[in-house]
Formats: sequence, C-alpha cells, structure tokens
Amino acid sequence: MATPLSYDMRKRIIDAKLRCDSEQKIASEKSICKSTVTKIWSLYKSTGSYFPRSNFRGRKPKFSDAQLEEISAAILENSDITLQELIDKFSLQISVPGLSKIVRFKLGFRYKKKVYVHQNNSQH
Repeated sequence: MATPLSYDMRKRIIDAKLRCDSEQKIASEKSICKSTVTKIWSLYKSTGSYFPRSNFRGRKPKFSDAQLEEISAAILENSDITLQELIDKFSLQISVPGLSKIVRFKLGFRYKKKVYVHQNNSQH
C-alpha cells in the first residue's frame, strides 16, 4: 500500500491545477499517477479542501447517543436496576456482559454494593 501524499504536496497539486496546468503535466512533474491528481482535484472541487476524507472504518457504535442518555437516565432514576432489567425495559439486542461494558466504559458507572454509582461521585 502506497504512503499517502503530504498536505504540502496536495496543496502544490491544487495550486498547479488552478494555474491551468494539465493533469498529465502535474503528474509527471511530481512523479505521481495521473489518477492521483484527478482524485485530489475532484476532492478539492467537491469539498473546497485538499485534506483527505475521514476514515469511517471500524466497528460502528451499538447505541446512539440518545439511547445511551436513556439508559443513563434509567440508571440514575433507579440505581439498583439490573442489567437484565435494562435490556428488558429498552428491548435491547445485546448480551448482559456487552451492556455491562457500555455502562462501565461509555457511561462511566460502576457497580458498588448493589447500586450503580457514577465514577466521579463515588467515595473511596
């Protein structure tokens, strides 16, 4: 896999294209493929920027922010609610251990003495 072009090189390609240089000329001067020049110019025309698009790969979040807020509100309302009760209440398609990780790591709660406590509010 080739290394991505630097921002400086991308800017020089756009500047050359704005001077009406041909894509073939730019590609030969910069020692890159003509298709690279075409793609960067197309990106610049559509977004107004020569910075690469964000990478949206990877696992998508299981729940939306609104769903996480609802779960958090339910825990704050009833601090001794079980994970299974949360799954039943919101009809969640997730296992108990999976919800446990979300409650602990995303919402910041921890289980202590039969109640959920927000980590910032707990005493040692």
